[in-house]
Amino acid sequence: MPTPQLKYSLFKNLVRWHIVYFLSDALWSLVSDGILPKNIYTVLLVNYLNSILLPIVAYSCFVFSEITTRTEMTREQIEWFQTKLRIPILIEMILLPISYWLYPGFWLDENLEPRGLYYFVLLIIPASYFIMATVRGVLRGFALKDRQNQRTYLVVACYTPGVVIAGVAQLFFSMTTPIFCFWCTFIILFVYLHLQNQLISTDSLTMLNNRNRLNHFLHQQREVKNTYVFMVDVDHFKQINDTCGHSVGDKALVLVAQALKKSCEHLNGSVFLCRYGGDEFLLLAPTEKPSAVVEQIRECLRDEVVKWGVSCSFAIAVSVGYALWNGSPDTFKDCLVEADKKMYEDKRLA
Repeated sequence: MPTPQLKYSLFKNLVRWHIVYFLSDALWSLVSDGILPKNIYTVLLVNYLNSILLPIVAYSCFVFSEITTRTEMTREQIEWFQTKLRIPILIEMILLPISYWLYPGFWLDENLEPRGLYYFVLLIIPASYFIMATVRGVLRGFALKDRQNQRTYLVVACYTPGVVIAGVAQLFFSMTTPIFCFWCTFIILFVYLHLQNQLISTDSLTMLNNRNRLNHFLHQQREVKNTYVFMVDVDHFKQINDTCGHSVGDKALVLVAQALKKSCEHLNGSVFLCRYGGDEFLLLAPTEKPSAVVEQIRECLRDEVVKWGVSCSFAIAVSVGYALWNGSPDTFKDCLVEADKKMYEDKRLA
């Protein structure tokens, strides 16, 4: 699971490569306008830098969008994913100098201006990364029931259309006006603010919503029909911590969180999932069969335990209680008390 530290590391790389590209683009403008010496060597240098740095910027955007929105990825999967995506850039880094050296006239005209094929090569790899990030982000965003995670996907996906529009505008209207740089700076600021909001409203261990986000959710206007509040508590959690250690206890919480996420995929309508505190979780979901939701949660948890291969002297299980909610913030506390009471009844019967 991508940690907040990994997300910010990826975001810092994203910002760092944008800055380097902006400097390269400024250098390109200075050479193109003749402010710096314009000769075959300087022109080839600045165009080579741009043709390499722009794919790296696109790569960093794609990696950031994929890894920060795919909570199921392991560290090994993340490393392999990054390695595969670097291959096109490495190939381009090698082939471009060779092609410039063998056929310089193929890339530049007699006025040392890039020919049309150069712009095709310049844009083909970045465009591929950007388009994939957008398509995957939009498809995942609209497939999700969780509005908070859905917003994350759509924020990430909005980067590409703006980049394409800004890039085309700069190509066709004014190559020396930093339209592309202005847009990138704006969207990076937008993503940064979104990350800050996530940090405030997300539990750092399970990556679920926290109680801050719950309070915000309760006061949103919504149409409520057959909405239930499910209180989920991990059985014998103190014994797991005392016997197997807190690292296993943390893993148990992550397993339960993953199981709850998987169970949400089987629900229709808008759902809300959060870590309420300690080993307790809340799920707010519309359903006509709350008992079926409880069984789905337990089934998903069994699948997660088998998949992760947790070894402990205690089985990881949960107790669940639920209560019907009318959607009013004023009645939520009473509803929570009722769900909590039924959850303890379920725990006694276990």
